[in-house]
Amino acid sequence: MDQRGAAESGGAALACAVAAAATFQVVASTVDWALVLGIGMCAGIAGAANYQARTKHSDHVADEAPVETTGADGEPSGQD
Repeated sequence: MDQRGAAESGGAALACAVAAAATFQVVASTVDWALVLGIGMCAGIAGAANYQARTKHSDHVADEAPVETTGADGEPSGQD
């Protein structure tokens, strides 16, 4: 995974962990750190899987896209 993917999944994990800790504090007046850690880890895994699926899909679409050809005048050919 490249740097952007790591940043996206790490950011998702951190954001969800902070939100979970704040929610526990407001609702229960205590924080269960095991659950906060678990929620953060699940968010990180989901973020990494989402990033990998998006980049793999965009690579696949780019491979299947037709090549645009240009005419002698530099304009795309075959278009009205």
